[in-house]
Amino acid sequence: MLGRRLVAATALALALGIVGCGTRVTGAHSAHGRVACAGCHREAPGTASRSGVPDAACSTQQCHPTGGSDRVRVATVAFTHVRHPAGGDRIVPCAGCHSHGTDSLSLAAGTAACVLCHYKEISAGSDASCSACHPSPRHTRTTSQGLSLPHAQLQEAHVPCTRCHFRLAEGRPAAARSRCVTCHAARPRSRLLAAAAPDTAAAADTVISADSAHAAHRDVACSACHEPVVHRVVAMSSSINLRCTTCHSLRHRPAIAADSAPDSTCGNCHKGVHHEEQSMILGLLPGDSARPSAMFMGGVTCQSCHVTENRPAPGPGMSLRGTPAACTGCHGGAWQGVLDRWRRGYVRRRDMTLAYVSAAQTAVRDSSLPPAARARVREAAGLLAFAAKGGPLHNLPLTDRLMRRALTLSDDAYRIARLRAPPAPDLGPSLATNRCLSCHYGIEEVPIGVDSTTGRRGTHARHLFGGGLPCDACHAVGAAPPGFPGKNWDSTVMRSRAPARP
Repeated sequence: MLGRRLVAATALALALGIVGCGTRVTGAHSAHGRVACAGCHREAPGTASRSGVPDAACSTQQCHPTGGSDRVRVATVAFTHVRHPAGGDRIVPCAGCHSHGTDSLSLAAGTAACVLCHYKEISAGSDASCSACHPSPRHTRTTSQGLSLPHAQLQEAHVPCTRCHFRLAEGRPAAARSRCVTCHAARPRSRLLAAAAPDTAAAADTVISADSAHAAHRDVACSACHEPVVHRVVAMSSSINLRCTTCHSLRHRPAIAADSAPDSTCGNCHKGVHHEEQSMILGLLPGDSARPSAMFMGGVTCQSCHVTENRPAPGPGMSLRGTPAACTGCHGGAWQGVLDRWRRGYVRRRDMTLAYVSAAQTAVRDSSLPPAARARVREAAGLLAFAAKGGPLHNLPLTDRLMRRALTLSDDAYRIARLRAPPAPDLGPSLATNRCLSCHYGIEEVPIGVDSTTGRRGTHARHLFGGGLPCDACHAVGAAPPGFPGKNWDSTVMRSRAPARP
């Protein structure tokens, strides 16, 4: 009897605000520490031990009469706060996002509350769903190799979000029946449920539909019923997040303790490894806009070209090289020999550029000449060294641009030193204006058959170097244009057939 009187007295004191919840839990110093439980929690239909918090309890004159700020920011996302979502059919109640645990009065509305409503869009992982909350990302992250990754540049380069990010949610927003009994006393299955689904085992776990459940629990926090879901980047593209053990075995000569440690981190000793390679693939250079390689944009990973299936990882001191089989495995037999042609095409242009830069370096080395001239040549040499170390074939358009930039810097050095510059080497059409060469790099060494007017066998080199002819001057898909002899029209559809001699 005495126990019942104490319980009743305590309940009355809580309702009148004589004793605040903050006296029983941590967070008494918070803004809600002196607010009676009954000041916020009101009896709601269907609840037994936990009352809901209607919006009217928050928007009183003494608390939040305007409903809070018009716009707020959670993590990196700014959104409409009052009557959220803006223009939505179902306005989320205050208690849907703002809640506190049993051990604290500090109300929190973190990303976990957002994910429960936006789980479908987040788990779908499409660019449209990402841009709904992240329309203009401006943050900068760091890759596994320490490379700065400004998202604003990636957006300008039209890099899809899903090209880098995979699995953006951890967990599922299921409403477990075990959570119902925290408010509703456990009871046998009702006659109504038994009559509705007498033969289904699922009937015992089904209470009401989702729409009915949400309507009946409008003033209850979403997290009270749903399992927690975390919105974070669970997995990244291997081009962004390189894992050493994907390509390399943890073996050293001589052996070290880390060989047998499962939690050893290669980066503790091997700092900056593959920094240049990653820069080339992503097309990220300091002070320049992002220009990702076509292979990266197409989903090609490091393993795609450098790891051979069913073959062991290379031993200590051995490097991985891309193989022609990686090209033909995706593109077919027509790409046989393309990789070696790329290498020869790069070496041919690199040697011409190196010779020009070296000559400029020799010409301006006199200390009496302006220091800016020598600085230009050093920058040119640095660009060529960067391309060579980063793997020129990882991003041929960027490599081509770096070599042309090196030639321009060398010309600047001559100009600053007031010296006459020799003729610059002809690197052929720029890959920035000739997209064909992105795949047909090194094509200058391939014969083009017999010239229909001279009767001599021609080469692509005469057309590319010095001639400056674009590829579509001779190649096109389809029939010959009006007035052009069909026998002289080399269609790319029939590129293996050389024009007949007249």
